[in-house]
Amino acid sequence: MNPTPTIQQLNEQISKDLKARLNLSDDQLRKVLSAFSAVTAAQFKLVYLYLADVQDNIFPDTADLAVNGGELERFGRIYLNRDPNPAAAGVFNISLTGINASVVRSGLTFKSNDDAKNPGQLFITDAEYILTGANDTIEIRSLGGGVEFDLEVGDELTITEPVIGLEKTVVIAEVTEQPKAAEAVEDYRQAILDAIQLEPQGGAKTDYMIWAKDAQGVRRVYPYVKSTNAGVVQVFVEATLEDSTDGLGTPSPTLLDEVAAVIELDPDESKVLYERGRRPIQAVIEVTAITLKPVDVDITSLNQDTTSIRDGIDTNLREYIKTVRPFIDGADMLRNKNDILYAARLQSVVTGVLDTANFFTDFIIKVDGVPVTANQFTGADIPYLRDVNYL
Repeated sequence: MNPTPTIQQLNEQISKDLKARLNLSDDQLRKVLSAFSAVTAAQFKLVYLYLADVQDNIFPDTADLAVNGGELERFGRIYLNRDPNPAAAGVFNISLTGINASVVRSGLTFKSNDDAKNPGQLFITDAEYILTGANDTIEIRSLGGGVEFDLEVGDELTITEPVIGLEKTVVIAEVTEQPKAAEAVEDYRQAILDAIQLEPQGGAKTDYMIWAKDAQGVRRVYPYVKSTNAGVVQVFVEATLEDSTDGLGTPSPTLLDEVAAVIELDPDESKVLYERGRRPIQAVIEVTAITLKPVDVDITSLNQDTTSIRDGIDTNLREYIKTVRPFIDGADMLRNKNDILYAARLQSVVTGVLDTANFFTDFIIKVDGVPVTANQFTGADIPYLRDVNYL
């Protein structure tokens, strides 16, 4: 698409055309042309912007969300049969101590204690419970989604108001559903592009990559035939950062179970059962987590060293390393291949942050503690930036 002209450019072109056609001097039409061209140029600018918006929204890789006037969700409904996954609350069973016939009202809130996995978060009951006084458990849900609302068995919470006949401290007895963050726009967009580009083939690598996206919280999976057993398909799962257990992409056991479930059966319950089967009959599936490989960067004698420069370097390195992932032959497109981490490329990422007058004297990267000039990531191995050291 041609570039959108500025209002100034439109203004000048309209004025030039009118002067040429009317063959009048600047003094004669200066005031009229000035007002006319200014108003007309602004209107033309709106038309150009509208056309640019239309152009963007006929392709899923540039479309906006519906809330911004775009058509991205429309592509999602066509190719994924869904809108972006909303945030999902966590559901937990708690054990509590109280006397017989004590009432736990609906809407009662609990706050996670300081020693819990995520302290200070709020949880609520959705139903009324009448206690028996012995081994009572009730269900609560989180008031938000994402890993910041996750709890573990044994974590303690405190009731936020007095309840007659009930001790104020309760304990997580079971994690029924883990909380999940809302699906990021770019993750949703990538799922649409994958559905378009990766053709279903009845059990090929592409199918596992498409099927796994039906489990909320999955960033990507890496399917392989197990090297020691050709009848086993290993599926290594990378979670989104928001839904990972460590903020680096490690999936939770619950997410692994969900991936195994959607590989086995299409979660779309509107289909008849015989249309929902997915796993090839001869395949044994092993769904496991990725293996994180730390990347450390040593920068020697940075000439101009400030907090803002360090923050910029850290951010750019993290964003670049997130793009380096194992290449799945037969599923990934060759033009997108980026499975080798080169020291030279990382160095150019750092150089791009610096002013022309700024420099450093040496640059070293280490993968899993070993200095390298290049490192290829395959199988379950996923890189992440651990430390940037300034020497």
